[in-house]
Amino acid sequence: MATATQTGTQAVATGKKADTRWAYFIIGLAVLGLFYILPVPAGMKPAAMRTLGVMATTVFWWLTETLPIPVTALMVPLMLHFTGILSLDKSVAQSFGDSFVPFLIGVLALSAAFTMSGLGKRITYLLLALSGTKVSRVIGIYFLVSFVISMFVTDVAVVAMMLPIVVGVLQSVDAKPGESNLGRGLMMAIMFGSTLGGICTPSGVASNVITMSFLTKNAKIGVSFLDWVAIATPIFVAVGIIAWWLILKIFPPEIKELPYGKDMIHKELKGMGSWSIEEITTMVVFLLAVVLWLTSSWNGLPIAFVSLLILGLLSMPGVGVFKKWSDVEKRLEWGALMLVVGGFALGLAASQSGLAQWVAQHALKPMTILPRPLQPLAVTLLVAVDSLGFSSFTAAASVNVPFIIAYAQQNALPVLSMALAAGFAASTHFILVTESPSFVLPYAYGYFSFKDLFKIGVILTIVSAGAIAIGLVLAGMPAGVPLH
Repeated sequence: MATATQTGTQAVATGKKADTRWAYFIIGLAVLGLFYILPVPAGMKPAAMRTLGVMATTVFWWLTETLPIPVTALMVPLMLHFTGILSLDKSVAQSFGDSFVPFLIGVLALSAAFTMSGLGKRITYLLLALSGTKVSRVIGIYFLVSFVISMFVTDVAVVAMMLPIVVGVLQSVDAKPGESNLGRGLMMAIMFGSTLGGICTPSGVASNVITMSFLTKNAKIGVSFLDWVAIATPIFVAVGIIAWWLILKIFPPEIKELPYGKDMIHKELKGMGSWSIEEITTMVVFLLAVVLWLTSSWNGLPIAFVSLLILGLLSMPGVGVFKKWSDVEKRLEWGALMLVVGGFALGLAASQSGLAQWVAQHALKPMTILPRPLQPLAVTLLVAVDSLGFSSFTAAASVNVPFIIAYAQQNALPVLSMALAAGFAASTHFILVTESPSFVLPYAYGYFSFKDLFKIGVILTIVSAGAIAIGLVLAGMPAGVPLH
């Protein structure tokens, strides 16, 4: 009887949730229709008004999760075609056909190989062997490991790799979810570390890919892998050190030393046995990719070429990690890829319809009174605030970066610096758990609450905004090199 009652209750809850989503779907369509009948503001083209409607509907469906977020992203080309803004052929060709799509596929394949081969786990344990037993240092090492690996592996994949190790440590010292500051500290270390490290390279978080693509398409400015690393890394190393300090100060661990030493780590490493051929292949491919990416300005190879090479080398007979296509198919984060494609389509529509130019000229006009050195700070704070409702860094970048590029172009501001400020800020809002899957995964274990993240997240978001602004000013406010 109890089982039948529970089943009935679950069915009612599921039905109510479906009804709510249907209501949200209809509201979204109504919003889209509303932008057809509202008066067009002065200076705005009708196509720009309709684009604003598509954007409003997309953001509303993203916020309410009316449809799965990647599915909503794929609805963007349909809505653009239906409203007469961009033909389906054009939006698909310039979103799916963007060279950053194969770049992201290679990055996601490398992330999958790290997990599938066991290399990610081995590297993690090798680095953790350096931590010793002092808890503050252990939290720092977990932060550092997450930071470094996520520079070349997606942030969500790094969090997924680190979670079982962190949970194992917490269970071994009987740290209670919701009570243990050690639990809060370690979870936030891998969460913040993977996010901040991911911003340091184009391959770390998908919002970086969005930013690079819009710089290429909308501003005709190219950014090499090495240029991105040189600008971003000093900024986020500084933010990372502050984040580690904040974790220790706001959530002081209840114990100072772990009750075991390096023996546990060495035992785990011994249990993994010698390096497998798959691990060796993954490591060689990883190092090759890093070298080719960092030297792309000299070797002349597009970063997308290197990414496709990664996929091929990881699939080589006898030595590859991927033995058959299903190995790739099951492990690639296809949702992240679809979200990027939808973001490309949104940005393309905003640019070609004139919406980005209108917003830059009118909505962002009050920012023009600020002196040039304060412009990046204004952008980072603006993006941090308006990104609160997004459940993806990629979505936040898709909406914000095109407008900021147009604003910089119209006001003779350094386009590269302004776009980077927006792109960086899209990935540094740490206030709500729902802002990224890499926050949701650790939260699910119950070691920290929404309130815990809010307490430290507000401070870290403001610190990040300030660090981004100062870093870009100290870098000389680079304007970028036009593509030939």
